[in-house]
Amino acid sequence: ESNPGKAIASSILQQQTKEEVFNFIRKRLAFKEEWTSQLRYIDPDVISKQHRRFDMSGYETKGGTGTMLNLSIVNEFADLGIYDYTSSLLLDFYKGTPTLSLKYLDSNEFIEEDFTGYGTVEIIYKIFERTIFSGRSTRIRT
Repeated sequence: ESNPGKAIASSILQQQTKEEVFNFIRKRLAFKEEWTSQLRYIDPDVISKQHRRFDMSGYETKGGTGTMLNLSIVNEFADLGIYDYTSSLLLDFYKGTPTLSLKYLDSNEFIEEDFTGYGTVEIIYKIFERTIFSGRSTRIRT
C-alpha cells in the first residue's frame, strides 16, 4: 500500500474490540478543544462528552447544508482509506432513514444498506466494516 500510516492505523483498529473502535470514532468526532475553549456558560465536562453527529432528518432549511455536514463527518475518516475500497460510497439520509450505498472496486454489484435505528458512531463503524475491515481489494493511491 502506498500510504504505510494509513495501513498501520486501519490494522490497529482491526485488532481492537468494537467498543475500543467506538471510542476511537467518538474521540475523532469530539469537538475540537480550540472551539470549546471559546464557549462561555457551558460546562466543559458536559461538552467534553459530546461529539459531532449526523443530521439524520433528511430535511434541510437551506439546500445542501445537511448533506455537507454529514459528508464532513464521513470525511473525518478518509485518511484511514474508507474510499479506497469503492468506486462509489454515499451515505444519504431521507426522512430519518440513513442509507449507505456503495460499489466495490472488484465488483459490479451496487449495494444499498438501510441503517435505521443506528447512531452516528454505529454508522461509521458499519462503514469501517464495509471498507477497511472488509479484506477487499483497494485502489492504489500515490
